Amino acid sequence: MSTEESDPTNSVVSMLMNPSRSMANWYACLGMLGIFLAILNITGNIHPNYHLSWGGLFTFEATNAAFEPKSSSIQFVLSDVIFIGLCAGISGIGFRTINNGELGLAAWFKGMFANDTWPALVDPDNGGWNKLFGAWSLLLGIVFYFFYGIMYTGWIDIGVYSMSVSLIAFGLALLMAANAPEGNDNLD
Repeated sequence: MSTEESDPTNSVVSMLMNPSRSMANWYACLGMLGIFLAILNITGNIHPNYHLSWGGLFTFEATNAAFEPKSSSIQFVLSDVIFIGLCAGISGIGFRTINNGELGLAAWFKGMFANDTWPALVDPDNGGWNKLFGAWSLLLGIVFYFFYGIMYTGWIDIGVYSMSVSLIAFGLALLMAANAPEGNDNLD
């Protein structure tokens, strides 16, 4: 048995608890989105007719029903506490990794708005057409999700997720293609 196989630093748990910089970005953003959705669920603004049970949703209704009738008052149940705790833990791990980086948390928040992606929205010379269409697709996916959620209380609608995720993923793929270094080898 080699020493690499028994080394606990190479375990899956260690990898999940100490994510890379790019994975920490995903942890932080998804955790914050989860906390936002949990708050909307508690206040009754996540769906026009139903209150969501996170326990029922994640167990595919094995433990309880995923959708319960909505009441006029605030509904706060145990699955909300557990879900908020999980999302806060995921965000905390992400923010810990980001904060341990060179620039820290303040630079990360600033980098969300002041980066080389958003100027490409208006100038194809700033990164090419891939970056222009990628930036627009990313922006449209985010705006569509928040617009539909605010206007129609459809924060957990499958169609809204499908449309938003498709636009965001396509935008990220185009941005990665625009930022990829030029190849040295000719494939002819």
